[in-house]
Amino acid sequence: MKKITISIFILCALSLFISCGDEKKSPAKKTNETNSTKAKENKVETITSVVLYDGTPFYSENTDGKMVYADEAPLGETIRIYVKNNSIEQKEAIRLLSSGKEETFNFVHVAYFDKDYWTRDIFITNDAALTAGCITAQALTYSSPDGSSATSKKIEAGTLVAVNESSKTRDTDLDIEFVEITYYSGAAFGKRIYVKSDLVSTNSADIVALQTIAKMKSNENLNPDVKTQLMDSLNSLPVSSYVADIISDL
Repeated sequence: MKKITISIFILCALSLFISCGDEKKSPAKKTNETNSTKAKENKVETITSVVLYDGTPFYSENTDGKMVYADEAPLGETIRIYVKNNSIEQKEAIRLLSSGKEETFNFVHVAYFDKDYWTRDIFITNDAALTAGCITAQALTYSSPDGSSATSKKIEAGTLVAVNESSKTRDTDLDIEFVEITYYSGAAFGKRIYVKSDLVSTNSADIVALQTIAKMKSNENLNPDVKTQLMDSLNSLPVSSYVADIISDL
């Protein structure tokens, strides 16, 4: 677990080398941090959530109550959602871009690395039973845990998803075990579907490794020293053979 924590730290450091779009240029990081801290102190109930969209933006409220960019999280990251009166805390609010453009969306109140933020509901899960996982080989999807319910949709190897491990169900006729997964599809809180359970890994080291690899590949101008540190970290992680093969090909 210590090695995984170190890798997460290095992954966060890597983000300093990577530029994003219009929202990341917003001056949001200097918005009302005091109010955010006070809000966090008054909220203790949370449930686990999984980020379904890579680079999911997190927002802080400015003094006008508008959401401005503050941070982001990679696909597969685990965060916490605040719960109030047995319901997740969410509200409609205006997102303000640095360009001055304003749009109204539904936002959910979340905690990430012990900081309070808001994020759009379409990018995260709202089910505490879900955990981060990855697809280890191209997987045919099923509408139900039944071998006869195959769809035309396939999910590529290496895709990070949310997994409901308690949903594992065996089709006794075909002797196939299925598990329910959730992935980003543009619909609120993602799309739920089934795949064969032996094609899904919930190894936390695999998740960190795939997140790191994605960041490395997206940054063409990565500092060589940083790349060396990241490779050393990746090679020290207790990953599955599937992810080990990916690392060896870098």
